[in-house]
Amino acid sequence: MSINIIKEGNLILSKKSAPVKVFDKKLRLMAKEMIEYGESVDNCVGLAAVQIGVLLRMSVIYVDDQWEVMVNPKIIFEDTKISFDWEGCMSLEDGNLFGKVKRPKKIVVEYVNEFNKRRSYQYEGFYSHLILHEIDHMNGLMFLDHLKKPYKLLSNEELEKIYKEE
Repeated sequence: MSINIIKEGNLILSKKSAPVKVFDKKLRLMAKEMIEYGESVDNCVGLAAVQIGVLLRMSVIYVDDQWEVMVNPKIIFEDTKISFDWEGCMSLEDGNLFGKVKRPKKIVVEYVNEFNKRRSYQYEGFYSHLILHEIDHMNGLMFLDHLKKPYKLLSNEELEKIYKEE
């Protein structure tokens, strides 16, 4: 399998992904290739299967300096406190455009990995955004769906300038 990122505007990105039912070599190979893609580009910290044209509830995420495969995730807790932070997407200008999105500050998510081993973790801040962003993809949403129109998007260079000034 060769990774080709589906771009914003393609209707597949607005479709709901089906739960993974078969945990086989093919699923593990897809996860491995998604991780290899993520490692090959500078600004990728997550990728959902739908972004490579596969309508399955699976994503890979870069958390605490390692890649994790997240299959069939379920949010079991969402904080009432809100985080307002920048998000980008590999399906939008190769991850080089960012918008500010409101999401719960903390979440608890349950999922299984590519070997069908159960996991449950609490994430907050950036990681809460990352997990919810990938779950949104599985539900046919993009971070743009959380923004008011007209969108206020920044390039990678503009965002870096803001962070340097802070």
